[in-house]
Amino acid sequence: MHTSQKGLFNPVIKTTDEPMFTVVGILLQFVSTPDQNGGDLGVMRAGLPPRAVIPLHRHNDAEIFYVLEGAMEVYQDDGISSGWQTASAGEVVTIAGGVKHALRNPDSTLVWMVSVSERQLYCFFRELAEPLDPNAPPSAPTPEAMQKLFEVAARYEYWIGSPSENAAIGINLG
Repeated sequence: MHTSQKGLFNPVIKTTDEPMFTVVGILLQFVSTPDQNGGDLGVMRAGLPPRAVIPLHRHNDAEIFYVLEGAMEVYQDDGISSGWQTASAGEVVTIAGGVKHALRNPDSTLVWMVSVSERQLYCFFRELAEPLDPNAPPSAPTPEAMQKLFEVAARYEYWIGSPSENAAIGINLG
């Protein structure tokens, strides 16, 4: 009897062939999935639009950002020390699981990065991802998209900072 097995040999992926998604205004391409790599890693190409912010939040998954183009500001608070740092093209930011963090792009150009995360965070992003119209610029998140973010984050047990907690670190959500 012959049984079909799927191996772990994967083709080389051209990011130009992969669809682009948006997650509350952030651009994402899913370039290596946990199923493809046979592990618990998700690899995404991410774009942080000009003046965009990812508010203060926390999850148990570690994240690694390798900045390809531009520069972004990263806030981290591990309960002992906290502060903003700038990560520019060619630099890597590692955020340990459980650390409160936020990202922002203070400039007028798009920041491109590679993001590596664990399976649960990859699944979180896949659940929130909406196809991006390649003929239209990304739009600001709608109230419905934000509501979905809060609902999905609660289900994954991710913490999202309140407007006042974000304001305390210099992020205005209003």
